[in-house]
Amino acid sequence: MVAGALKLHAAPPELSRAERIAFAVLTVAVALTRWPAVSRSLWDWDEALFALAVRDYDVALHHPHPPGFPLFIAMARGVASAFALDPFRAVQAVTVASSLLVFPAMFLLAREMRCRTPVAFAAGLLLAFLPNVWFFGGTAFSDVPSLVIVLCACALLLRGCRSDPSLIAGAVLLGIAAGVRPQNLLIGFVPAMLALTHRRRAAILGAAIGAAIVLGSYAAAAALSGGWDVYRATLAAHEHYIRMTDSFLSPLRPGLVQVADDFFVRPFRALPVNVVLSLLAAAALIRRRGILAVAAFGPFLVFAWLFLDFHSASRFSIGYMPLFAILAAEGLPSRWRAVTLSAVVALLVAWTWPALRVAHTTLSPPVAAIEALARSAPPKALLIDARLAAHADLLLTDRPRLVVQPAPPFVAAPGAILLREGASTAPGAHTFARERGRLAGIVRPRYFEVSLVPDRRPASAPDKD
Repeated sequence: MVAGALKLHAAPPELSRAERIAFAVLTVAVALTRWPAVSRSLWDWDEALFALAVRDYDVALHHPHPPGFPLFIAMARGVASAFALDPFRAVQAVTVASSLLVFPAMFLLAREMRCRTPVAFAAGLLLAFLPNVWFFGGTAFSDVPSLVIVLCACALLLRGCRSDPSLIAGAVLLGIAAGVRPQNLLIGFVPAMLALTHRRRAAILGAAIGAAIVLGSYAAAAALSGGWDVYRATLAAHEHYIRMTDSFLSPLRPGLVQVADDFFVRPFRALPVNVVLSLLAAAALIRRRGILAVAAFGPFLVFAWLFLDFHSASRFSIGYMPLFAILAAEGLPSRWRAVTLSAVVALLVAWTWPALRVAHTTLSPPVAAIEALARSAPPKALLIDARLAAHADLLLTDRPRLVVQPAPPFVAAPGAILLREGASTAPGAHTFARERGRLAGIVRPRYFEVSLVPDRRPASAPDKD
């Protein structure tokens, strides 16, 4: 019914010469805005795990965390080898390169979803400047590369309703997207089924090729992680952790109604942006527009709401931000559309810019603390807060260290230094902090303060006869 209503067997209206020029100009212009989002250093635990995976891939060691993101790490390894980049910069290069394509990928998918051309332009611009998409496009996470690949896969699958080569190419890209993040199969399912109803033979061939890519990717991940038995046990342990810590089954997590706003309304904490996007999306839904986008991205939204960490909703929601962008674009008033769109984009830029500047120009607290530690004389004992173990494994390879679980009161050996998350008021401690401000509305509340805490107790006096 959806396919028939949208006439997916026919091509969308051809772009005019002015529209083609506008597309090219906006693609370049938006790409240039990605530079201010490039973070100066790694910050988060997961970024350290991705970088460690480039150096030594082993999912059993959470290099990276399960299920292993095999094709994402393969891309980063290729970049590291080709351009002689360190592991963090190699991962970041893949992410930044992907971010350059957010606008054109969204535009092309919106067109294939039969959005009108002005709506497709608006959707591309809105997605590119959403705070989480813009910010994380300069980091070393897999979310933005995953987003761009699945956008292109869905666009090609929908184009595949009238073209066998496009359908097969879309299935290949969906397989690659799943080799980066398996959840992408939830997003590609509806476009794939629509393509299947139009071109069964090509869809079956494409599905076989895509499945082979997925199976080969994770078979390689298992082989590099100690074999299938070790890999399967690692996946089972991680699944249990997610179920008991992050998912709706966890006794530690607030109820689904309490966290619904984190995923459906304000995945990033930017009140004026959240209000504007919600009003525009509501207007689109009232007009029954963007239904195919809801069908494609809605399942992943529900999955995220049920199973993923609500503290990290800003990053995890990147996978369904195209739904927000399309609904907001469809909700723009037809009259004065360009003016309204410009005002909304200006709001997005104004709100996000301060956060970008902090990450672009300053070292993260973990890196600043570790660099200060590396410049100092080696302590008698170096103790690492377990919450910073991945950072230390990546950046302190030449220092003997012991990972500990610091719980106040923490007693170390005389002459020891403890690298720990959080601020410290202990005598002689040095806390490295990053301004929270707008950043706190985009990233999870971790690693804003990191401390070097020395144990300054005097050495024991020698025994007397």
